[in-house]
Amino acid sequence: MFKLLKFRVLPAVITLLFGASIAHAEVGGIRDNAVFFSTQAKTEAMRNIGEIAQRFHKDLVFETFREIPAAMRRDVDLNNKAAMSGHYEQWAMQQAKQQGVNGIYVLLVKDPPHLQILVGNETQRSAFTLKDRDAMLSLMLAKLRTKQNDDALREGVNYVNATLRSHLPDRGRAAANGIRGANPGSSHWLLTALIMGGVLWMVLRIVGAIIARIGGGGMAPGGGMAPGGGGFMSSMLGGMFGAAAGMWMYDQFSGRSSQWGGGDMESRGDGGYSGQDTDYSGSGSDFGAEDSGGGDSGGDDFGGGGDF
Repeated sequence: MFKLLKFRVLPAVITLLFGASIAHAEVGGIRDNAVFFSTQAKTEAMRNIGEIAQRFHKDLVFETFREIPAAMRRDVDLNNKAAMSGHYEQWAMQQAKQQGVNGIYVLLVKDPPHLQILVGNETQRSAFTLKDRDAMLSLMLAKLRTKQNDDALREGVNYVNATLRSHLPDRGRAAANGIRGANPGSSHWLLTALIMGGVLWMVLRIVGAIIARIGGGGMAPGGGMAPGGGGFMSSMLGGMFGAAAGMWMYDQFSGRSSQWGGGDMESRGDGGYSGQDTDYSGSGSDFGAEDSGGGDSGGDDFGGGGDF
């Protein structure tokens, strides 16, 4: 019975736990449907996006499209900038909510050329404000208008990373800057796998002890516990201690603790680092040749910006 649990239940539980973790981790990233960026630029950006998720528990999503939706092209006058601005905002909002983005969402379109940036309602409290959103928009537009798409991606990602770090409370900033190693992600997942495996092994030992106790396999003649190993209670307490220690170690290294995520931000008033975004505020602009200068810098909190 114990062997059945060990060889069938353990792999299934590990798959379930890590499948859920990976699914959440993949919220942030780059979905370059319109092939805006080179492979090298996307690889570099993804490393930084992963670092942002680990350090600050925030998603940064870039999504590109070759053209606007057919319904939008059919129902809206493309020359009506105000109407188009509202539709870009609604489109980006829909994409961000569908993906459960907890942070910053960037939408890019080739035809007609347009950039839209959303920031979540919790994130904008202080982690990445509306002023930061508009600064990122201006930074990326300057590169997009000169067809430096890779530089627009790099500078956008770097700006988000630097801004989140600069807005951390002092203790959190010190912890984020003190993360060990150039690439904590690889060792992080290995350590997590080892810890979770150890915890599950201890749980199965406890289950095996319970089964043996019920079946009488752990009883010595006269009703006492059989010698060797400390008996059922000792095994159970040892297992509980091992599980608790394993979960503590997991907390210390998994991105939920100060060592990986910039301190206990929620208990200190995190300024929007730990809360889940449920709504977004956007700003955007066209960046075609005819929109290469002048206009408004930024936009209101719903409909997005004017032309640059």
